[in-house]
Amino acid sequence: MTMEYIRDTYNVPAKRGMKVEVYYWRSSKWVLAKVGKISSASHYLHIDGIPFHPTYGIVYFDEKGSVLLDTRDH
Repeated sequence: MTMEYIRDTYNVPAKRGMKVEVYYWRSSKWVLAKVGKISSASHYLHIDGIPFHPTYGIVYFDEKGSVLLDTRDH
């Protein structure tokens, strides 16, 4: 799979090198698990080499630090 596949399939703005925050759901709230950059894609996004689903608990940022997409809202 490619980054283009991830973008098209999951409707996310994922790009290699993009800053993201990864959250997980625990005790009725989102908890920050990792801040990193997208390094590659397969069936999942690899953030600093660790695979994560592109639509679960990921916040995508542009180059200026503005939020492009917050998947916690979906």
